[in-house]
Amino acid sequence: MVHTYKKESLQTWITLAVILVIGIALRLYHLDSYSIFFDEKSTMVVSQGIVLEGANQKEVFSTKKVTIPEFWKTPPLSYKPSPVLRSFTYTETFSPRSFTPADFWAPKSLADYYEAMTRSDIGNSSFYYLLLHIWMEICGISDFSARLFSVVFSVLIIGFTYLFGKRFFSINTGLIAAGIVAIEPFFIAYSHQARNYSLTFFLTLLSTYFFLQIIEGSKGNKNNIWLYLGYILAAGLGLLSHFLTITVLLVHGLYALFFLRSVSGWIKMAISAVAALSGVTWWLLYGGGKYTFYTLGYQADLYRRMAETKPGNNPFGVVPATIINVYNKALPMFSDLVIFTNGMAESLVGKRNFLISLLVGILLIAWYRLKDKIKLHEFIVPRIPYVIVLLSALVYTSNKIQFCVLSVVIFALSFLYDIYKDADKLQRQRMVLLYMMALIPTLFLIVMAFKGGHTSGIQQRYSGFSFPYVIILISLLLQYISEIRAEFKYLIFVFLAIQFYFVGQRLKEFYEDRSVKYGGFANPRVANPYEKAAYKIQELYQKGDTILYPAFKLQILSEMDRTFLPYSIQDAQLTNLYLPKSLNYIQSMDTTQVDRILIKRNIQKDTLEIINLKGIRYGSE
Repeated sequence: MVHTYKKESLQTWITLAVILVIGIALRLYHLDSYSIFFDEKSTMVVSQGIVLEGANQKEVFSTKKVTIPEFWKTPPLSYKPSPVLRSFTYTETFSPRSFTPADFWAPKSLADYYEAMTRSDIGNSSFYYLLLHIWMEICGISDFSARLFSVVFSVLIIGFTYLFGKRFFSINTGLIAAGIVAIEPFFIAYSHQARNYSLTFFLTLLSTYFFLQIIEGSKGNKNNIWLYLGYILAAGLGLLSHFLTITVLLVHGLYALFFLRSVSGWIKMAISAVAALSGVTWWLLYGGGKYTFYTLGYQADLYRRMAETKPGNNPFGVVPATIINVYNKALPMFSDLVIFTNGMAESLVGKRNFLISLLVGILLIAWYRLKDKIKLHEFIVPRIPYVIVLLSALVYTSNKIQFCVLSVVIFALSFLYDIYKDADKLQRQRMVLLYMMALIPTLFLIVMAFKGGHTSGIQQRYSGFSFPYVIILISLLLQYISEIRAEFKYLIFVFLAIQFYFVGQRLKEFYEDRSVKYGGFANPRVANPYEKAAYKIQELYQKGDTILYPAFKLQILSEMDRTFLPYSIQDAQLTNLYLPKSLNYIQSMDTTQVDRILIKRNIQKDTLEIINLKGIRYGSE
């Protein structure tokens, strides 16, 4: 088993620096080349205290006064269908008014920020929005700056994975793990999104780093207040960054149940847990998350009805949580957790091919375990593993190389047993935590899918907390494999190197914006059309001109989407995000067309097209 070292050499620091540089470069490449999509649009406006579609901007876009449903005044603390909300209809006609960027950027109250988070993100991610707001006050509002905030925490994950691996295993473990994190497509993809995920993954890793030190320190009767404070802050703020952080805390609780034997340790951890939960408890009861229980209940009820009545043929794309449907959604999540099986669940097709690949992997395991008991010529013995793998390639009907890689990966993963068996007691306990963190977040989503009746929650980003721990396990595995007999070591490393080619292809697709898995789009997006329109408006606008925004009919997918206008004002909102706050440009909604941002000239009396948004709204059409 690997041993923990306390001091880094100059070579270690240089290696880590190179890893960080590579990680930063991969995260900055094409960072703002492609437009923001629907979730990021919500991020951009919510961080400024604005509700997408303007529910808290009525006075900016309309002269009419509309009474909001009672739901938004006195929210229930648990889900009960509200007859007030369900019966709410528009009683006034759309009456647009002229407005300016200065009107759009009118000062927002704390209640505005609360409503923005409630309507656009179910009251989730309050800490993320607070930090992002401050960040953009300093760096300015742009796609690059908003996504750069995610890049910062994604790079911190690289560094903290190194610290975690070094602290609890060895320097080499930390370096290998950090290197894998640096090139892991999942982390790169979510560093390119102006969303809460990179921050949340970092905070959960940090909380686990403190937690494990607390558990192990309690055995030596240590009392380090800073570890407890660090844990409370990291876990508490993680919950305020994403509610599903609770799955990480669930793992912490289970691990403590298995390995914490100190009464004083239990008391301190109980106090720490209460303190960590206090922030999110206040938020849900009294802060901007007080609608969350209702919203989640309403959403769950809606998704369940859609899954039952219109499976797969509904605006949300939800399907019933049958065993087959859950399996089909969960399998890629498990396979993508391991970089050496990344993408195989989608690309490797054919039950016959898979069965052969599995059997070949098992045969390699059996040969490794029994080779010393079989008497063969010394020339033949080291070549047997290669013959087994290469012969199997002849019978696959598709993806021959990748099926060979799968067989070798199955063989390689079998050494996790040997690593655990050879470890001392403390190292075994740490590996148990890694296994729990690798599996429980995804298993939690599977359980909730069956409970909710649909599979919409089974998504990699909701269990992305698992990646650092799986990667540390992989780094332990690679070190162990480097010490086994040469014929097996080279076989494994050659085919794992081949797998990196396929990982590189996934990254290439992502950078070209052709990755449904990591980018969400099969066809590349253009650069942000709203940012482009804002720059063009500033170049062409003349005093007295009027900027006209398209007003297409607002699609209400659920009662939770109701605002105050029957037409969408999203195009106007998103363009104004990129306009200076002090401008007095005259603007208005144009109910005669649905796609073009125009400038109506005051002097020439003609109309100039700024941009046509048809097909490039990404999630809003």
